[in-house]
Amino acid sequence: MTLPEHLDPVPPTRRRGRVLGTVVASVAGGALVAVLAFWGLTALVGLRHDAALFGAAFATTEHDEAVAAHQARMRSLDGVAARLDEVVGLPQFTDDGSPEATTLAGLVATLDETTAAPAPASEPDSEAAAPAVEQGYRPPWELLADAEALDREAESVLADRSELVTLTEEGATLDDELRAAEDAYWESLAVRAETGIAEHPLSTKATQVAVTRLIEQARDRSSADGHDASLVTQVYAGLQALADSQATEQAELDDPALATRREIEAYARSLSNGITLDFVWAPEVNGRGEGWLSGTAQTWDSDGGWAIITLNYGIEEEWGYDENPRALVAHEVGHTQVFRDACWPLFSGPAFGQDDEMWATAWSISQGFDLPGSGIEAYGRPTDDQIAVAAQCR
Repeated sequence: MTLPEHLDPVPPTRRRGRVLGTVVASVAGGALVAVLAFWGLTALVGLRHDAALFGAAFATTEHDEAVAAHQARMRSLDGVAARLDEVVGLPQFTDDGSPEATTLAGLVATLDETTAAPAPASEPDSEAAAPAVEQGYRPPWELLADAEALDREAESVLADRSELVTLTEEGATLDDELRAAEDAYWESLAVRAETGIAEHPLSTKATQVAVTRLIEQARDRSSADGHDASLVTQVYAGLQALADSQATEQAELDDPALATRREIEAYARSLSNGITLDFVWAPEVNGRGEGWLSGTAQTWDSDGGWAIITLNYGIEEEWGYDENPRALVAHEVGHTQVFRDACWPLFSGPAFGQDDEMWATAWSISQGFDLPGSGIEAYGRPTDDQIAVAAQCR
């Protein structure tokens, strides 16, 4: 019996060829998928590795910046500690029981502990050092291992950085607290000095002015350089000088042998129009001693205007015998008047052109002393016009 053509069976050889082709195609397809998957995985791991490299580099940069900030803060605190350790070590400071001194002493102790603490490592220190980057092809499992090591390194470095940031912030807070405590202490020292001036009204103006400059320095917060142990020592020395000056002036006031000097000084002050006068008595002034009348005036336009008038003993000895000693004293007081608002234009104007001696002579004459002692003998007689101009200084 003959079968229909479309029912003819496939020859065995042909059937085996088709099956083999199908298997080969399947294997090839699987291999291609595997290859593509491998390279896809490699690419993904490569990106993961690149991200880990970036993270490690970022962590190192952040750490380096934190190190620099911490070192800068510690250098600043070291300088503050060196300056304030000297201040709190002074016996004057130790004996100061004011709240301001107590607060500052406590903060300086904290500062010393902070600056004495071991400095954190300036280089990253972790259990897993960052692996070196190798060139060329690397299998994904190596890249993945490196990425994990880089992550661990970055985490460790950032932890160190966090510690540094915390220490730096604590240092900044301590610095702020110290500045506030310092301001309060120096202000208390300035107030103490002001009180010292007020409590010693008989002390010389020169002594008071010296303490006033120290008060200004204590209150000047534009720079901390001048706020040190030297300033504290000078303030206390200035306070002692005020007390000593007060005692000396009081003793001289109480000494009947010096009554004539006190009379002369009172007379000079009666002419000074509020300019504060200190007096120095000496056997010789300008090389003129016994048998001479001589004096000088050192003037300052600061602190309300003041002067030191130095007189020789001849003024005291001749006082009351004639008018020349009074004329000389008036001449020296005349030097002190030029800084007054009413007198400076007269002194600096065309009549005198800031001629000190001619001015003082004319001013003395304008007080009624047309005598050699007014300065005529030493400097010549000013013109009547000059005398008239000086007379306007009242």
